[in-house]
Amino acid sequence: MKTHKVTILLATLISTIFPTTLRSQGWPSEYEGVMLQGFYWNSYTHTRWTRLTQQATSLSESFDLIWLPNSGHSGNHDNMGYFPLYFWNQNSSFGSEEELRTMIETFRQNGIGTIADVVINHHNTEGWFGFPSETYAGQTYQFHTTDICRNDEGGDALTAANAMGIQLSDNDDTGEDQQGCRDLDHNSANVQRIVKAYQQYLLDDLGYAGFRYDMVKGFDARFIKEYNTVAHPQYSVGEYWDGSDNIKKWIDRTAADDIPTSAAFDFQFRYRVRDAFNGNDCRNLAAENSDQPLAYQDDYKRWAVTFVENHDTQYRSEEEPLDPLKRDTLAANAYLLAMPGTPCVFLPHWIDCKPDIRRQIAARRVAGIHSQSSYVNLQSSAAVYANIVQGKRGSLIVVVGTSTYRYTPKAYADTHTLILEGKNYKYYLSNDLLAEWEKSLTRIQTIEQSEREEEESFTPYTATIYCKTDFTPVYFYAWDTDGELLGKWPGTSMASHTTIIDGQEWYYAEFPIKSKDYEFNIIFNQGTDKPQSSDIKRLTTTHYYTATIQGNEVSYTDVTDNYDTSLNHVLAQSQSQFQTHSKAIYDLSGRRLVRAPRKGIYITDHQTKIILE
Repeated sequence: MKTHKVTILLATLISTIFPTTLRSQGWPSEYEGVMLQGFYWNSYTHTRWTRLTQQATSLSESFDLIWLPNSGHSGNHDNMGYFPLYFWNQNSSFGSEEELRTMIETFRQNGIGTIADVVINHHNTEGWFGFPSETYAGQTYQFHTTDICRNDEGGDALTAANAMGIQLSDNDDTGEDQQGCRDLDHNSANVQRIVKAYQQYLLDDLGYAGFRYDMVKGFDARFIKEYNTVAHPQYSVGEYWDGSDNIKKWIDRTAADDIPTSAAFDFQFRYRVRDAFNGNDCRNLAAENSDQPLAYQDDYKRWAVTFVENHDTQYRSEEEPLDPLKRDTLAANAYLLAMPGTPCVFLPHWIDCKPDIRRQIAARRVAGIHSQSSYVNLQSSAAVYANIVQGKRGSLIVVVGTSTYRYTPKAYADTHTLILEGKNYKYYLSNDLLAEWEKSLTRIQTIEQSEREEEESFTPYTATIYCKTDFTPVYFYAWDTDGELLGKWPGTSMASHTTIIDGQEWYYAEFPIKSKDYEFNIIFNQGTDKPQSSDIKRLTTTHYYTATIQGNEVSYTDVTDNYDTSLNHVLAQSQSQFQTHSKAIYDLSGRRLVRAPRKGIYITDHQTKIILE
């Protein structure tokens, strides 16, 4: 007994002093967690770090992991991070480094692990070969031209290098070429040094729980083994976009001591679901078809991260239709969340179908379905597909298809009860888990009530954008996530939209703020094919700008701090007095209200006023 206590104490001390070396790696066995892909293409509004942070408590009821886009600075304001320029500069299109750290820590405190999108196959440059230098913890890191694969860009990089008298690596790429950035030679000691330092920074400094490796077909899987063996991420998943046989070979090649160090996305699971629901034929879900999904195979279930849509398979734009899931989103997610593997829910699906997906995840949790759960098919036809899936605490029957309303699992009528149903899906749960299911529903209803109250408490207001220029004509072009706000490019001429402030003429436009998450964007310009400003993004409150023409561009300066409300004193008024005598009304964030305010503190007539009743 004494020796046992000493062993425990020693292990505790070692784990405290050397936390990295003792982290489990790859993917946990029989993992019950669910992951959220916390972004989609151009999701700059929904994926703001501050916005995700605010949702940590409600997200924790459903998700154990959240996968973020690459959080490093990528060279311009609107960049999803897949052309990385910096590793240690973490000020990105989604927020500042401070906001990122706050979000990761808030998630951690709520039991959510954050997954970093690690883009190391390729790296962006300024020009052909201009890698920036970075310093972290007293060490300087910089890729060299000799770190670039010799056959990068199909040989174009070598042609450019020869013309400039620059040396590339002697090695060809160990995987597929990526167009647009310099492909890194992972045989290079310098590349390995930088990647390993970067990954330790992500885990031990920023606090990420694991990695999602981008485009792992671009370099040999043995490097994933090398990096994961050093970093020991608790979670690692690779994007190997291919058939199941090749994905399995990739997983096997990441193995250390015969145990894979990384999971992989189960693309064939996704294609089965897409084909089943887009084609109205659920037989496409059947396991006996060729090229089985990883989640259907006992030896690879643990390493399967399943999904039905992601940022690459959805519509990115009208020019890139790709192959999205076009119908039955609820049924697709119902199937995803009832099956083995680790399900990854797509953010737009979560936003659009939150009540159903919340309850689907809750049912999975109550039954204890995990990554390696077993299942038996009960029905396989074009219109109905049903499986009974065994969890750690009970079983769940999932039924999907256009005729689910006609189907009842008669053999289980005495042991299972219908707990959920929606468009083209149903869930039946083991009877002995119904009490726990009711507890889950109570928790969900409490969260939803809180969300409703928060939404109802929002008071719409108006944000005004003022701009003083030394040029004419002046156009404002504005847009939000739903489309254009002031007409098509170049927008609206501001000639008749002027006001006098401090004796000078300012142009202005007003924008109604409709919800707490609403944001809009604006550009100042002189007209079509004339000078214009860069995008001024994610506006939510009144701003003042000065603008001038510099060369072929409109340069602007935010001078909002110089035009505050110049508050004089505080008055206490009744609500009737306030509404009778007040004109423009602002809250303490400077947001103009468009309807009668509630009890509280507001600004109007250059005074702070309190509504007492």
